[in-house]
Amino acid sequence: MCGSAISAATSIERYRTLSVLQLKRDKYDLFHSQKSMDANTLEVRLGNGVEYLGKPRCYFDPAVVRNSDIYCISHAHEDHLPRDIEGKKVLCSDTTLRCASSRLGRTLESSEWGGIEMKDAGHVAGSVMFLVDSGRRALYTGDFCPRDRLGMTGARPIKVDVLITEATYGVPRYVFPPTDGMVGVMRDWVEDSISQGISVALLAYPLGKSQELITMFSDLKPYLHGSVMNATELVASPDLISKCTPYSRETAKEPFLLICPPSVRNSNLMQYWKKKGLRTAAVSGWAIDSSFKYKMRVDEAFPLSDHADFEELMAFVKACDPSVVFTYHGFSVELASEIQRSLDIDAHPLIKNQKSLLEF
Repeated sequence: MCGSAISAATSIERYRTLSVLQLKRDKYDLFHSQKSMDANTLEVRLGNGVEYLGKPRCYFDPAVVRNSDIYCISHAHEDHLPRDIEGKKVLCSDTTLRCASSRLGRTLESSEWGGIEMKDAGHVAGSVMFLVDSGRRALYTGDFCPRDRLGMTGARPIKVDVLITEATYGVPRYVFPPTDGMVGVMRDWVEDSISQGISVALLAYPLGKSQELITMFSDLKPYLHGSVMNATELVASPDLISKCTPYSRETAKEPFLLICPPSVRNSNLMQYWKKKGLRTAAVSGWAIDSSFKYKMRVDEAFPLSDHADFEELMAFVKACDPSVVFTYHGFSVELASEIQRSLDIDAHPLIKNQKSLLEF
């Protein structure tokens, strides 16, 4: 093959892996010229959440909940909750329904639809994946974690035809240390500080990571920031709640452990206690990056995550053995490329305003 032919072939392959839309635009236009969708045609796109436009029509983690179609909410983190609610029927776990209704200030109703099952996602309390079975089997993961940890049961892979997976940590540098080992490191740091009479604040999301930290440090009767206390009361058992103390500057006795959201790190609360020697630590998978500690302006950072890391993402995809994978949220382009290269599975990133048409 001559040099120009090799170059052309390389360009075509690169073009194919970057976007399924670009390869199938003609099919897409033809599809939209038809009066109705063929029963064997599936369109997946990023729009009102992740839109699964087959039979049934599903909207996963939508921005808008309307009165028609099926709206599925994977968990109650803010970036997965709707911003606009016209209808109120959604598919989610009871825990997510309770948290979402509280955060949105709107009573939602949980409904069931035949052919859609909820499976544990292992991310935060109430988080689920959605398995759609309508001739073809499709799995939408939402944010997920396959590790069993601190009272949480990890997500389990499911054999499917179509997999729609998050890609938050979808590049090789994000491989987390074993949870048990990281728990030991964190306990040593916290207990060493308190034994020296120094108070500690751990910064973590109020829903999910904070409950893991409460479980981890329940023997220390941690103080909880108001937002963490509110989330914990929505999702935790009375026994776990009884091991916590609502934070108040007036009643806090040093040295103490405080669990609070990252948003307060520059607040008057933090500044007051830092003058008294308070040490701070951020708890996040992003702590794999050495720069994260300095970005957060904390004394320490611990890479403890409630997401799948890169190796776990790849292992999960392989075990699900899909015909096609769609990646979204985070390193979606990079993960899709690695899935295609390493696992030889057709994989495509979902990009806003792109539409991906598949024929089954």
